Amino acid sequence: MKNLLFLLIVLLSGFSINAQEEPTDSEKRMEKFATAKRNELSLDVYALLAVPALNLRYERILGRFSGLGIDLFISFDNNDDLINYSEIENFSLTPYFRQYFFSKEDFGAKGFYAEGFIKFFTFDGEVFNPVTNDFVLDSFFETAIGFGIGWKWINRNGFLVDLGFGFGRNIGIDGNPEEFDNDFQPRGGLHFGWRF
Repeated sequence: MKNLLFLLIVLLSGFSINAQEEPTDSEKRMEKFATAKRNELSLDVYALLAVPALNLRYERILGRFSGLGIDLFISFDNNDDLINYSEIENFSLTPYFRQYFFSKEDFGAKGFYAEGFIKFFTFDGEVFNPVTNDFVLDSFFETAIGFGIGWKWINRNGFLVDLGFGFGRNIGIDGNPEEFDNDFQPRGGLHFGWRF
């Protein structure tokens, strides 16, 4: 009887060892995600055609529901026509964090998202010069903190389309003239790119 009980314990322990050696479906998916494409590079075609400006974006996929990225915006618009109290953004650097929703795939990071961002930007604007009794163009620096929403589509080859928009609240850096106390800074675009 003791030999039968000993043999049964040895057989059961052998089955449990074999079951532990073979990874579960969840472990297989997580291993696949760890080696999957997790970097994205894209270009805002709207800014390129409408402004014109170069707006590049890099995003690092942290997991199936989140990503961390940065946008670089460089304007090519050399608008010398002065319009009273206008702001023409020249350069911006915008780090952001995204949270994706409804992404059921284990290495998703696509679909609907919400993001928080901090935008550091320079802009040209005109200020009144009392000496010349005229408006002159000057450069200023500002920072905005905001939120945005959007949707990202990705095919199996890694091609992506990202459509998003949002608003940031300008902090109001000292040194900017009072006429540039705009409360909000828009953010958005239509990005085409690649996940690699």
